[in-house]
Amino acid sequence: MKISGLHLTKQLTILVCFSSVCHAVNVDGGSFSQVLTDIANNALGVNKVQEHYNSLRYTNSLLDGEGLVTEISASLSTKFDGPIQALMRIKQAVEEDIDSFPSFTSMPQCCRATELTNSSKFRTKVNMNQACVTISSYSPSERKFPTTKIQDVMKENHSRNPNLKWQYFGKEDGIYLNYPSLKLNDCSNYDPRFRPFYVSSATPVQKDVVVVIDKSGSMSDLHNSKTLLQIAKEAAISVLETLNPNDRFGVVAFSSTANIPGSSTISRECHGTELAKATPLNIKFMKSQVSVIRSGGSTNYEAAMKAAFKFFVNTQDMSDNRGKVILFLTDGEKTAGGEPLDVIKEENKKINNSVVILTYGLGRQLNVNALQKLKDMAAQTRTDVSYGEIQSGEFKHISDPDFLRSSMASYYNRFSSSEKIQNPIFSVPYQDLFGIGLITSICLPVYRPGGELVGVACSDATVSDIMSDISYFRQGELSYAFIIDGTGRTLIHPLLPLPESVKDDPIYVNIEHLERSTSATMVIESMKIGKTGNKTLYSKRTVPRGNMLYEGIETENVLSHYYWKPVSQSNFSVCIVVGDNDKQPILDPQTVTQDSFVYHRLDYTTAEGSNCQHFTRFGTKDKSVVMLTPGAFLEPFNYLDVDETKVMISKYEDFLTGKNVLNNPGLKESILNSVSSTYPAENIWRTSRELSEFVVWRYIGTADGVMRLYPGVELPKNYDHTRRAWYKRTIALKGQDVVSAPYLDLWGSGYLITLSKTITEGSGSVPGSGQTVAVIGTDFTINYFYQMMQNTYSDCRNIQQFSCFILDSSGYIVICIIEESAIAEDLINNNMMNKASCIDFETIKEQFTYRVATNGFDRMNSNARYKIDPVPNSNIFIVIRQRVYTTSTMCCSIYGISPDSHKCSSKSCDCLCYKDANFDYCSNTYTLLGDAAQTCSPRDPELQTENLNDEEKIKNLQFCFDPKCSTRTQKSDCFGVAGCSWCVRDSNDQELQQPYCALQSVCYFGQVGSKDPYKNCVGDNCNTDEEGGINGGAIGGIVIGVLVVVIIAFCAIRHIRAKSSNSSCNSRPAFSTEPTSTQQTNSHDNPAFRSQNLSSSGRQSFQQQSSIHNQGNLMFYPQNQSAEYTVPTAPTEQPPSYHSVVCNGGQPQY
Repeated sequence: MKISGLHLTKQLTILVCFSSVCHAVNVDGGSFSQVLTDIANNALGVNKVQEHYNSLRYTNSLLDGEGLVTEISASLSTKFDGPIQALMRIKQAVEEDIDSFPSFTSMPQCCRATELTNSSKFRTKVNMNQACVTISSYSPSERKFPTTKIQDVMKENHSRNPNLKWQYFGKEDGIYLNYPSLKLNDCSNYDPRFRPFYVSSATPVQKDVVVVIDKSGSMSDLHNSKTLLQIAKEAAISVLETLNPNDRFGVVAFSSTANIPGSSTISRECHGTELAKATPLNIKFMKSQVSVIRSGGSTNYEAAMKAAFKFFVNTQDMSDNRGKVILFLTDGEKTAGGEPLDVIKEENKKINNSVVILTYGLGRQLNVNALQKLKDMAAQTRTDVSYGEIQSGEFKHISDPDFLRSSMASYYNRFSSSEKIQNPIFSVPYQDLFGIGLITSICLPVYRPGGELVGVACSDATVSDIMSDISYFRQGELSYAFIIDGTGRTLIHPLLPLPESVKDDPIYVNIEHLERSTSATMVIESMKIGKTGNKTLYSKRTVPRGNMLYEGIETENVLSHYYWKPVSQSNFSVCIVVGDNDKQPILDPQTVTQDSFVYHRLDYTTAEGSNCQHFTRFGTKDKSVVMLTPGAFLEPFNYLDVDETKVMISKYEDFLTGKNVLNNPGLKESILNSVSSTYPAENIWRTSRELSEFVVWRYIGTADGVMRLYPGVELPKNYDHTRRAWYKRTIALKGQDVVSAPYLDLWGSGYLITLSKTITEGSGSVPGSGQTVAVIGTDFTINYFYQMMQNTYSDCRNIQQFSCFILDSSGYIVICIIEESAIAEDLINNNMMNKASCIDFETIKEQFTYRVATNGFDRMNSNARYKIDPVPNSNIFIVIRQRVYTTSTMCCSIYGISPDSHKCSSKSCDCLCYKDANFDYCSNTYTLLGDAAQTCSPRDPELQTENLNDEEKIKNLQFCFDPKCSTRTQKSDCFGVAGCSWCVRDSNDQELQQPYCALQSVCYFGQVGSKDPYKNCVGDNCNTDEEGGINGGAIGGIVIGVLVVVIIAFCAIRHIRAKSSNSSCNSRPAFSTEPTSTQQTNSHDNPAFRSQNLSSSGRQSFQQQSSIHNQGNLMFYPQNQSAEYTVPTAPTEQPPSYHSVVCNGGQPQY
C-alpha cells in the first residue's frame, strides 16, 4: 500500500525495541495494521463512534470573513470599554478631589496590608475591600495622599465590571495607590515615577536615550558604604527601567577610553554600534552588563561623547518625532582626551542638532572647571545653529549621591508637553509581577485645572481577557485570526504562545515574520494605519506534528481571504484569514438526556453513582465525565479567573442535561450538541469487555472544547485538549491510527501507549473526508502492545538472529544497542531520512527534526542488514534487522540533552539540535530570506494541577477495576494487565523460586521492592521548570526531573554469562558510536530531554540494577539528575528517559 509523502515524512522514534535472533525475514507492515484496527474498534469503539457521527446531520456554511471581522472588532472594542470607563472615573475623581488630598492617609501601606485572601483572578493574596499605598523614599516630606474617595471609585469600578484587574494611581511626588490591596515586601523602594506606565503616559513621545557612566578610578570612592560607581550603576539601571519597547537605548562606560557594555557578547555586537529597542529581553541583558562595570583609569570626556553620538549616527529610522537625549554622568574633571564640546558640535550637526544633553556632576569633589565644563556641554556652547535649532539641555550637580537615582530617572520631564493628553494610552503588553500573564496598562495623565501634572491613573487588562475572541477562534479547518498594534507588533497569532501561558518576559514579534507572503505587505501596512479592507492571496498554514520541539511542523500553501478592521478606542487592528471555501460544520440540534452529562468535578457533581479508586485517582466507573475546556465558554477568562462552586456546576448540569436549556451558563452554542453527540461513546466504553483489562483510559475531545473521559476523574482546570500534543498529532494525521510512544501515566497505571484517531462529520462524499469534529483515544499497557507484535510476527520471536523494532513518527531514533546507528546512517545516506527545521520565536532558535520518507526499504544485503516497512494507515513502521554485524558510524553521540540545548554540528546525522536564528536583538527583527525556515508552532501551555491530589479521597475506596493480580497464576494471564506485574526477583535481586503475579506497586520492573516511580515526590516538589504537556493520552506522561519527549526503548537480548558483556542491552541512541560499556550513565537522545549524568551514587545504584539476569524479563531504570524517580503532579507531554536492562530474550516486565 502506498503511503503519501506527508504521512511518511517522519522521524523515527523507537516505541518498542526487542532484540531477537533468527535467520528468516517475514515482516509485513500490513499485518500490524489489522492489529491497530482491532484495538481501535474493540477497545475504543472507533468504528461505532464514527458510524454514530455519520448518522448525524450537519449544516456546512461558508465562513463569512467580512462578518466575522466586524463582529470580533466590535467585541474587542466593547471589552476595552470597561477598563477605559474605569480609568475615566478614576481620573475624574482625582481631578475633583486633588485640592482635598490630606497629608496623612487611613489606607494601609502595601507592605503592611492585612486581611488578604487568595484570589485566582489576581494570582496572589488581595483585600478587595480596600486599596493600599506606597511611599517612595524620594518623596518629599510635605506630601499629599489620595483620599478614600479614589479608593471607593476603584471599588465601584470593580463592582460594575468584575473582569477588571489592577487599578492604580501614581502621583508626581512618589505616592502610589493600588487597588485591590496586596502585600509588597518593601515599604519605600517602589517609585511610580520611574516605571514605564508613568513615563510613557506623562511623556508619550518615543525616546532614544544614551546613558554615559564615568567608571574612572575616582568612582571607587565610598559614600555610605557604597562606591560612587555602584550608585551610578543603580541610577543607570533606574533609567533603563523607565523605558518601554517603543523606546531605544544605548549605554557607554568610560574612563581612559570608552566601551559599550555587552558589545563583545556573541550575537549582541549590535549594542556597540546602534541603539537597541527597549524590549524586556534587551533591558534585562543590559542591566546585567551594567551591573558588572568595574572602575579604573582616567577621565576622557571626548571618548565618551564620541561613543555616545555614534549610537545616533549609526541607527536607522532617526525620526524627528523621537526625543533624543544623552545622560552624561561624571564625578570629576576630565583628565584625558580632547575637547568634548568640539565632539558635540561635529557629531550633533550630522543629525540636525536633534540631541539633548543632560549632564550630572556627582559628589562634592568637582572643581569649578569641571562644573563649568558640564554646564557648557549641556548648553552645547560651540554647536552651530545653522544645522538646526540647538536643543538646550540641563546640568545638575548632585552633591548628595543618594539623590542621583531620582534625578537621573526623571530625565523624561525634558520631553513633557504643555498640551494635555486626552486619549487613553495603551502600554505594550508586559508580564504581570504576580503571574496573571501578559497585561496591558490603559493609562491617562491627571492634571490640575491649570494644566500642571498631578500623576498618572491606570486600569489594567489582561491580554488573555481582551483577546479571547482571537485566542479561541475556531472556525473551519483552514481559518484563523490575529491582532497587531500600530507598530506592527503582534499581540495574538496562532503561531505565538497564548497570552496566559507566557511566563517570562515576552519576545515581541513583528507580524511580518509571521505573515511572510509578499502579498501580505499591503495588508499589514493598511492595518498599521487603522484602515479597513480585504485581499485574496496565497499564504502558509503551519500544521504541528505533535510536540514541536521533537516532531516539528508541516506547512501547506492555502488560497486565503484576508479581512481586517481597526479596533475602536485602541491602536489595535484585527484580521480574519479565511481559507478558500472553508466551512464551519454546524450540528443539527440533538436530543438532550439527563444521563449525557456528568461534570468532571466529582466532588461537586449531583449525578448518582458510586465512587472508586482508579489507580491513584478518585473516580467513577459508572459514568464517563465531561470537562468543559476554556474554549467551550463564550468568555474563557471568566471561567479561568473564578473558582468553580457547586452553584455554578449545577447550572452547567441543568443546561446540559435539558433541565433548563433556556438558561445558558455562558457556553458556546455548539456545546450542548457536542456533549450529546459524544455520549454514545460512553455506552460503548462501559459495556465493552474485550481488551478491558489492558485498557486504562478512554476519551474523546471535540473541536469546540468538550472532553469526555472514562473512567471519570477530575482534570486540570486550564486543560485544553486541542492544544495538547496528542490531539495535534492526530489532527495532523487525519484518518490514520496514530500511536504514541510509551509514557509513564501520571496517575499510577504504569507505562502506557496511546492509540488515537480523528472523528469526522459525516457529510463528506467519501467516508472520513468531512471536517474533523473530534479526536478519540485510548491508553493501554506497553506489555500488551509488545505481545501483539510478537503474536503478529513469528520472526520477532526468533531471539537468535533478529531484532524487531516498532518506530513512530514522533521524534528521534532511540535504540537498544550501538549497532543500530547503522540503520539511521544508512537511511540518511540513501536520502530517506532528512532534516527539517522551523524557527522558534520563543527561544530565538532554529530547531531541527528528522523526517523519514519510504514506502518500504529492504537493506538486508547491506552492512546495516535491516528491513523497514510502514504500517498502512498509521504513523508507525516495523523494522527487523539481523542481530550480528559489525559497523561503525560517525552519527549522534550526544544524548540526554534537549534539542533546544544541543547546538547543531556539521555532521549529517547529528542529534536533534538547534542553530541560532538570524536575529538582530537591537532592532528586534529576524533576517528571513527567501529560503528561511517557517515559523514553529507554539509549545503546549503548562497545566494548573494544584488541586489534583486525591490521596485522602481514595482511602478505603475499592478499585474501579480490580485486576485481581494475586489470582493470576500464569505469566501469560498476568502479563499486560493494567496494574499487575509478574514478580521474578526478590528484594535482594535474587531469582524467585516461584514467580508470582502482584500489584505493580509490589514489584515494579519484576523485582520485589524496586523503586516505586510514584512515591518520590509530593505536590509542588514534583513540578519542574521544563515544558510539560499531555502526550499519548488524555492523562499524559511525566517529566522525571528532565524534559523528555515521547520515547522509550525496550530490548531483550539473550545474555550469555561471562562471555557477552557486549550484549548488555543498555538502551542506546541510534547514532551513538561510543563503547557499550560507557552507556550506563547515559540517557537517550530521542526527541529529547534535559538530563544530566548520574551522580556517583546514582551510577552505583544503576549498576546494581543493571546486572543481567536470565529470567527473560526486561527491567527499566530511569535516568535523571539523582537517579531517582520524580513524578510531577501535572500531566505532562513526555515520559521519562530510561536505560533498559535485559535478560534472556523474553518479555518486558514492570
